[in-house]
Amino acid sequence: MSLSKNEIKLVKSLQIKKYRDLNRLFVVEGVKLVQELLQQTHFKIDGIFYTKDFEESIPNNIHSFEITNSELERISGLKNPNRVLAVVKYPTEQPIDFTADNLVLVLDNVNDPGNLGTIIRTADWFGIKQIIASVATVDLFNPKVIQASMGAVYRIRFYRTNLTTAVQELSENGFEVVGAALGGKNLYHKAFAKKIALVMGSESHGISSELEPFISEMVLIPQFGKTESLNVAMASGIILSHYKSVHN
Repeated sequence: MSLSKNEIKLVKSLQIKKYRDLNRLFVVEGVKLVQELLQQTHFKIDGIFYTKDFEESIPNNIHSFEITNSELERISGLKNPNRVLAVVKYPTEQPIDFTADNLVLVLDNVNDPGNLGTIIRTADWFGIKQIIASVATVDLFNPKVIQASMGAVYRIRFYRTNLTTAVQELSENGFEVVGAALGGKNLYHKAFAKKIALVMGSESHGISSELEPFISEMVLIPQFGKTESLNVAMASGIILSHYKSVHN
């Protein structure tokens, strides 16, 4: 059965944040991301649209529709669609776990979707379970974020909230709040506590001034070469690696 105009319109509209929020739905595309989606339980699938050469078994309780390559191209946001597209429901919101004995990553106005997706993927690699982001941080369900996360988005608990309040609560619940900034202490001379809230600032403006009163110490990744700067995703990965080298 061919896709209706309304179905095409709905799926294509999910490329835009306003319509994702309105319908509380987002899109996952590509074989690998959909395969991982089918193996997890946190996100509920609203429907799957697949071409005949998609070989993954889809459970009977999930609405699924075989479509043509041409139809997939019409609803896809990718330049080269890859056999399958899933429409997924927003997850049920959960409270931040302030009792966790682990690093919590705090993102202050990270605007680039590729960077956010890479940060999520890197955090998952290092076993980080919670990311708290400012309301101005790029939307988690932006298709470019989903793609760049390579499935890690399914395993990280992501919260978008008032960051000043969240950082204050983290501090009150025993987390040492550490920021990454120029002029900070050499990262490799920092003795990380187990419960750390690591604040990473935006690519262009750094950490917001309203967060600074809650930050006990700033750290700096020392430079040994000539490159002018690191993007926030690279910097996050380096700091997380050092944290895990101390608490592994």
